[in-house]
Amino acid sequence: MADAVYAQTFDDAADEEPTVETSSDSYTNGTSKVAADRKVIAKFLISNAAAGSIIGKGGATISEFQEQSSARIQLSRNSEFFPGTADRVLSVSGPVNQVLTALHLIVGKVRSEDAVADSLLSRDGKSTQLRLLVPAALCGTLIGKAGATIKSFHEDSHAIIMVSPQDRQPAGVPDRIVKITGELEHIMRAVALILSRLSSNPNYDRFTSERTSYFQHYSPQGNAQAVTGNVSPSASPQKGSAGIPLSPGSRAGESEVTLPVPGNRVGAIIGKGGEVINQLKSVVGVRIRISDREDLVPGTQNRKVTISGPTECVQIAQILINQKISAAGASAQI
Repeated sequence: MADAVYAQTFDDAADEEPTVETSSDSYTNGTSKVAADRKVIAKFLISNAAAGSIIGKGGATISEFQEQSSARIQLSRNSEFFPGTADRVLSVSGPVNQVLTALHLIVGKVRSEDAVADSLLSRDGKSTQLRLLVPAALCGTLIGKAGATIKSFHEDSHAIIMVSPQDRQPAGVPDRIVKITGELEHIMRAVALILSRLSSNPNYDRFTSERTSYFQHYSPQGNAQAVTGNVSPSASPQKGSAGIPLSPGSRAGESEVTLPVPGNRVGAIIGKGGEVINQLKSVVGVRIRISDREDLVPGTQNRKVTISGPTECVQIAQILINQKISAAGASAQI
């Protein structure tokens, strides 16, 4: 049974490092002091409603949790979702014990409110489930050779730990989703083991960030960032950037972004009878242009989708379009 749980993660497993001795006496017992003291970054997916519960009126709740735990807690904006989902990103950073304290407070708060408690339930509606974001480049450290490390974490914590399949990851997104399911104390132990393990990787700092916005990383091509215009008319493209400057006729306070979109996914953006694109234009308040079938990004089969308008609206439209593209790609793989 356990082997089936981990089978989907073996394809990209790296050579396993020496196993960290663990026990179930406490969440961090068995991890090295270096790992326990080092700053780590834990990012989770949460519903928009749960985010409101965590923030509290005037930010009172999140401020209280930061004071009690000494961890830093951040949330993506209510218009910024993790690609391919309708969930916001929660970032908790600090030494492992501080992160775990903050996480315990956060989960306890969400579970205590009937209106949002269900957002932490697994599909069976019985177990608690957290969705941890782990840099794809570090997943090998978590999985271990032939899945040995992640399996040992399951045996230690008694939580079910599943890494999202690499081929289902939204194109160009640097993080994969790790679902941790079980009783709360089992989940907390699993999180402690995972964070301590990941932070032991020499490249941990290189691949981790407290940033909660993902729209700048997303690319429908899956091998490069999106072709992005300046977000300010006064800004100049950086050397080596694929940015497309604003046209001379662009108005102050506006920006323009051009996304390379595979030709077979443009229909997802347009929608039946233009329903999707027209809704984006009217509701979000942006202008959207799609290049002709013959007008492709040089060297590719990707068409150009250009979004222009107020900077914040352009960012929102880009997120929504990326989600449509990701959903279309997932459907094509089924």
